[in-house]
Formats: sequence, C-alpha cells, structure tokens
Amino acid sequence: MKKMFVSIVCTMCSVLSCAQNLWLSAEKQQYPGTYSRHFQQVFTAVQNQAALAYITVPSAGINTERRFMLKALSLYSAVVTLPAPPGTFAFNIQQAGYSAYQQQQLGIAYGRQLGNKLSIGMQIDYLSSAIRQYGSATTITFELGCLLHITPQLHAGLHLFNPVNRKLGDEPLSVIYTAGIGYEVSEDFLISTVVVQENDVSPVTKVMCEYRIIPQLSLQLGTSPTNAAASFTLGRMRIFFSASHHPQLGFTPNTSIVWQLKKA
Repeated sequence: MKKMFVSIVCTMCSVLSCAQNLWLSAEKQQYPGTYSRHFQQVFTAVQNQAALAYITVPSAGINTERRFMLKALSLYSAVVTLPAPPGTFAFNIQQAGYSAYQQQQLGIAYGRQLGNKLSIGMQIDYLSSAIRQYGSATTITFELGCLLHITPQLHAGLHLFNPVNRKLGDEPLSVIYTAGIGYEVSEDFLISTVVVQENDVSPVTKVMCEYRIIPQLSLQLGTSPTNAAASFTLGRMRIFFSASHHPQLGFTPNTSIVWQLKKA
C-alpha cells in the first residue's frame, strides 16, 4: 500500500510538471529582463547564461516557489555570481519535490561579452531524481545562450537546453529552445516576448513587461501563464513577490531575494 501511494503521488507530480523536471517546463514563469541591458539580475542569468556578461559585481539570490499551491511541487533555488573579467561565473542549485520524490539540479555557468553587441554563455548541469523505494538516477547535460543588442533599445537572444538529448535514467529529458526579444522603451520600461519550444509540444509564447515606477519599486506583468509581480529595492537588496495563474491548475506563488554588491 505504501509503495502504491508513493507511485500515485509521483505520477501526479510528473503529470502536473508536464512529465518534465519542475524547473524546465515550457510554462515556467520567466523574468522579463532577460532580453535587455538595464534589467538584468542573477535569475535572468539562470534563464540565459549570456546575461552573466552584464552582472559585473558579486551577487546572490534565493527563490522559493510552490507550483499550484502543492507542497509536493515546491521549488527552491539559490544562485551566486562571481565576476572574473572578461566574464562572470555563476553557481546555482535548484531542488524540487518533497521527501518521497525529489529532483535536483546543480549548475556551473560562465558568460562574457564578444564586443559591444554580443554576449554568449554556457552552463554544465548535473541533474538527479530520487523516488523513495524506487531508487535514483543522475545525468549530466549542458545549455547554451546568446544575446544580441541590435540597437541600444532593441535586444534579442536564443537559449538551448539539453542539445545532446540526454536521458535521466530511463526518462528522456526535453530539448528546449527559447527565443526572445526585448525593447527598452526607456531605462525604466521594458517590453519583451519569448517563444519556448519543448520537444514536439506546441510552442508557448509569453509577453512580459517591467516598469520601474521609482528606483525602489517596479512592477512586472506577463502572460502564459498569467502572472504579476512587484519588486522592492532596499539598499543592496531587491525583493520580488509574484504569482502566476494556470486556468486549470490554479495559482503559483513565488518569492525571490537578490543581493548585489554595489559598484565602487
């Protein structure tokens, strides 16, 4: 009976996360600042490692998310970035699930500029999953990203996860392509669009914007899933509160705290 219960719960987790690692789903909420120059922070660099080129001071961030308000689908993340001119290194860890079913990702990344208009980045990922009484599986894969600054206001980028089509145990990992474009109307207002293609699933399109009302307060809005966020800056610390909504599965609350050493 206990094995049956664990099996049922794990199957539900797999279905709810699109048969995919929780942090890799095409419907995962994105940060609008990924495709920009003036809206970068540590978690945009997790989504596209080329963004590391524009994080030029030591930074750190932690994030917690409870997908669809289910404890079994909780996700915790931590990121540290260390500049090493001419680029920046990042170290991150993500853990999802609960005591009977856990997924983990460890990553080391590096990004740098190639001239004034182009930056590139790469991350090596160690992925693992464990199901109580059923064992565990591990694998290593990688992801690549680039950002192109077409004009001072217009920015575009590409990101590819798992191009070698690795498996995690007997389960195939998705190959995920992401293409985005962002337009900085001003240094305080950004509009961006992202298209995510995951294996043979229909592409998901997201439209997002971020507006800095004052230096200490900004608002973000997005679609697919519908989400809204507010961030507050207190000295060297920035705090994000957000929530997204799936029409069938419900709400997902998310909180992030980012610390950044100020430039001298």
